[in-house]
Amino acid sequence: MIQLLSPVKYRSARSRGQSTVELCAGLIILVPLVLVLFDLAVIVIGVQVNDQTCRQAARAASSGDPATARQRADAIIARANQQGSSMLSNFTLDQFIFNPGTVLTDTDALRASNGGFGGTVSGTITVETTVEIRPFIVPQVYSGGAPLTFRASQTFPFTYLVPNEAT
Repeated sequence: MIQLLSPVKYRSARSRGQSTVELCAGLIILVPLVLVLFDLAVIVIGVQVNDQTCRQAARAASSGDPATARQRADAIIARANQQGSSMLSNFTLDQFIFNPGTVLTDTDALRASNGGFGGTVSGTITVETTVEIRPFIVPQVYSGGAPLTFRASQTFPFTYLVPNEAT
């Protein structure tokens, strides 16, 4: 004998099926939206980390002897690469500009030009950095899988007193 479902049981089974279909349709929209929001958060954090690294490198380069400024900036960039995650990588020091550039490359030449009496050297140091960011979804849509590249530039003033070594 065939037993038919009562109208009450039929409605609850139908309503469960409808809820499952609605859940699947909602997840099809919700999951990509959450992934894109996560990617955008990674991009924003990456840009902020690049700006902060550039600022720290420019600040480190502007303090101390101008002859060793590049090594101090490179040390900050190396530390950022060491601490970077798989999504934030390849911090590079693109440009390192002294203004005025002729005197600052060799403080011994400045001492010699003043008869060994030293003197004050002042100007600005500009540091430009680049970072590659590899989020999950966004590069696939916009750049075909290539990492997104962002640049930052910071300029700091410096003043350095070349020691007096005259005898």
